[in-house]
This record gives sequence, structure tokens and C-alpha cells, in this order.
Amino acid sequence: MQIEGDGVMPPSRPGLIEAINHDAAVDALLAVCDLDASDLQKSSAMLFGCVADGALQGLVGLEMHGNAALLRSLAVAGEARGQGLGEALVAHAERQAVSRGLERLFLLTTTATGFFQRLGYRTLAREDAPPGIVASTQFASLCPASASFMGKTPPGNNNG
Repeated sequence: MQIEGDGVMPPSRPGLIEAINHDAAVDALLAVCDLDASDLQKSSAMLFGCVADGALQGLVGLEMHGNAALLRSLAVAGEARGQGLGEALVAHAERQAVSRGLERLFLLTTTATGFFQRLGYRTLAREDAPPGIVASTQFASLCPASASFMGKTPPGNNNG
């Protein structure tokens, strides 16, 4: 699979990043990537994924809280790693956030701090998290206190 340009393949080719529903394939990929998403079914997260050769290759979630969102559940199948799909999924979620008028994106990670730093996210103090993010299940209970809390103003947002 080859990712082009801004990371989104043209609709005429397999691998387009698009909105997806939470299903068994989502749960399976999250499990393989060792991500706890036990709250995903009940959350308001929008999911975006990339399917190639009939299999879900990657996904990301965007859970809105007021004028901010939690970027969550970024997962890329082993065979699709190293091809830019993770970056493409994050860029897609960022564009979705901007199109919905969201001013800030936040995330929690235990393993991918360097990856997100390369994409412009900065480590923040947990006590600086907005109330809506603090109230999320991801922040309040799923991610350990040792997880890095990171944030970014999405590209194209003129409010920050």
C-alpha cells in the first residue's frame, strides 16, 4: 500500500481513509495493538479507518469535548507499519477536527510520544487538560497516570 501526497489516497484506489463503524474488525485491530478501548462502543468518538485488500489496516478516533477533541485509538496493523499510514490517519483526524471548528486536539499515549512529537504535538501537564477531556473515560481511568498527555492546535485552525 502506498500513501500519496497529504496521506489520503484518491477515492478510486484502495486504502482511502474514511469514516468507519465500530465493529469486530476495529476491536480486533485494537486488541492486536494492545490498546484498551473498552469504552469505545459507548463513547461519542468518530472513527476513521483505512481498508486495503479487504482488511482494516489502520484506524483513529476523534472524541469531541466542547471546542476540543481527544485523538484516540490510533492503531496500524503490523503489515501496514512504516508506510506513513499512522501519519495519514492523524492528518485526516486533524482535518476533521478543523472542519468541525475544534480549536485543540489532545491525546494520551504510553508508547508513542516520539511519534506524536514529530507530528507537532507537545507534552503538557495533566492538570492543564480542559474539563471535558478530564471527564473522558480515556483520561479518567483507561490510560495510566504515567501516560504522556499531549496537545496541538490543528493545522488550518485560525483560532490559535
